[in-house]
Amino acid sequence: MFKKYFLVATAIGLLLSGCGIQSIIKKAKHLYAEYTGKDTRGKRPFKVVYQSPSAPKTPIIVSACSQNRKVDFRYYPNPTAAAQNYFRDTNGLISSAGGSLKPFWDMRYVNSASRYIDGGSHSEYANHARYSNLDARSGSENVENGTSVAQTDPSGSVTQARCSKGAIAAGTVINLYDAPDQYLEYAGVQSSFVYRLAPSSRVYPWKSNKSGNLAIQANFDYPFYHNYGGNIGGGVYFAFFLKNRKTGVQLNYIVGVYAAGEAWMKEKAGIRFDPTTNVVHVATVISDDSWWSTKSPSSQPITEIFEQKKGDGGDNNSWDNFFRVNVSYQNLLAVLNELRKNPPPQVAGRDFGLSPEDWQLTSIMVQYELEEEGGKAILGGSFRGFEVYSSNLPF
Repeated sequence: MFKKYFLVATAIGLLLSGCGIQSIIKKAKHLYAEYTGKDTRGKRPFKVVYQSPSAPKTPIIVSACSQNRKVDFRYYPNPTAAAQNYFRDTNGLISSAGGSLKPFWDMRYVNSASRYIDGGSHSEYANHARYSNLDARSGSENVENGTSVAQTDPSGSVTQARCSKGAIAAGTVINLYDAPDQYLEYAGVQSSFVYRLAPSSRVYPWKSNKSGNLAIQANFDYPFYHNYGGNIGGGVYFAFFLKNRKTGVQLNYIVGVYAAGEAWMKEKAGIRFDPTTNVVHVATVISDDSWWSTKSPSSQPITEIFEQKKGDGGDNNSWDNFFRVNVSYQNLLAVLNELRKNPPPQVAGRDFGLSPEDWQLTSIMVQYELEEEGGKAILGGSFRGFEVYSSNLPF
């Protein structure tokens, strides 16, 4: 309940101080939006057409515990270790779309972490629900992976999962006091809940007849964020990788769900080249104003994470904030047009094509990321019902 009262109290406080709700909305649109570097963008070059929620859709990822293996775990202390070992380490964790699913937590750049709960009941360990709103110390298919600090301190860095009403619930706490000081180029301290898809799954959501859509959704609890002073923020994202079947070129889509501070505009917004992976990333947000993605009518828009002084959350087995984003044929075509007209300088001349039907979905995730720039901070949160579908049109 804290999250609901906190948002109301914050909004009332801002109204009483003369800021006003319109200023809040204007700030969110400015700070947490797609970015092209232009003052005016013009009119969106296509009209959004929705299908009925009851219209046919094909499941790619489902959250039912019965269709997922117990959530696995991989840890990387620094970007070099991740770059060298990630694909080898996760070769046994390949999921088949609509079939055998093998989710895993990819936990990066905190102090050394390992699995310390793997089933059973363990009240002797710290209750991280104070910061993540998820208690995975007991239950069905319950796991916790974290630092040595996390075992006794609820604010320690951890990743968690358990079954909740038949679906996977997963959460994390990221604490920069529980992470080594290191310069992270083009990355923050992060925990990602990942599905890698088998090439044989052949997930091509977009069709040559200019139809096709990728829909991603989950229910979240309002995240916890505390800034000890100077930290530029972080966020919660849907993210996925695409690969062009003709050229082998890749794209990394990042969709803003929650955002704290200035991290979105400083580190994410826009179409950028990631020198650590040599992949272009496309950063969009769940908003009616976005061109590169389409907000579902039933979804909340990207939401700001306000500063909280202390962790006093809990696990009530309910995740009330629903987000769904669509990436339609027209959305991806708008990205490809932007890449043709205004590519990042590092990929000028690279052929991304203008055919959304050539792009295959290779992996998809929910990511919590906390930038290390500026000072120490904590970010925590959880979700349930992370699911992915293909459909004819957005819904």
